[in-house]
Amino acid sequence: MYSLNISNVTKKFTSPTGKDFIAVDDVSLKIEPGKIYGLLGPNGAGKSTIINMISGILLPTSGTIEVLEHDVVKETELTKQMIGIVPQEIVAEMAFTVEEVLYYFGGMYGVPKHERRERIQQVLKDLELEDKIHERARTLSGGMKRRLMLAKAILHKPVFLILDEPTAGVDVSLRQKIWALVRRLNAEGTTILFTTHYLEEAEQLCESITLINHGRVIKTGKLKDIQQEFSKNVIHFELFDRNVAHLPGIKEIGVEYEMPINDLTDDMTKLTNHYRGNIKGIRSEAASLEQVFLKLTQP
Repeated sequence: MYSLNISNVTKKFTSPTGKDFIAVDDVSLKIEPGKIYGLLGPNGAGKSTIINMISGILLPTSGTIEVLEHDVVKETELTKQMIGIVPQEIVAEMAFTVEEVLYYFGGMYGVPKHERRERIQQVLKDLELEDKIHERARTLSGGMKRRLMLAKAILHKPVFLILDEPTAGVDVSLRQKIWALVRRLNAEGTTILFTTHYLEEAEQLCESITLINHGRVIKTGKLKDIQQEFSKNVIHFELFDRNVAHLPGIKEIGVEYEMPINDLTDDMTKLTNHYRGNIKGIRSEAASLEQVFLKLTQP
């Protein structure tokens, strides 16, 4: 069973002139329970359209979307109870207090009355908003409003949480706190779909990713495997004593040396045997997610 199973989903929009625009083009995606999964892509790639279809805001033109084997079109009300979502836009009932906003949303998502106050206190503590409980949402800072959006999304303890740019516009300190909360929720069993333009977030949090562009999947898999695929097949190392005979193919690059790799195990053995105790430091060159992203999305 998958927490999310998107199968051959396409979404078309029709303009007033009758011309079709394909926002999502035959996308398939499977997320196993208990994962933090990254959905990445440039602006306009189709990420928000996919999220809006998962949450039932939009209907797919074709294909199916299931949350824990429940069809989001045929069983919309049930799947909405399973999902928590933090959208990009800050949407809060500005005239109400923080407590009133959360109490209202707790009721919408079926949290029993006798549990709501306790849950509200807990999520506010998790997000360091306890002292704002009686303040009106409109008086909160941007970062505080972002925390309130997170509180709304997790109050009903969803089994599947969608975070659409959850740290957009927040400071470094709050970003770290949100990361910690995401990891804790995941450790407690929540499956998380994460979109972000801060690619270091995906590297820190996600085990697997799907990269989309122009509405189509262009790469999917475990992050480490994708990075390895785009990494240079070289070893970098430094020496204590640079005045030595070198193996064939060694290049000097600043204070480092570079050795091409054909077989990692054999070449590492050859390197360490040749230089023995003279090696000061050694590393392989793994591609960053930013390098992979740019290579796959730029023309």
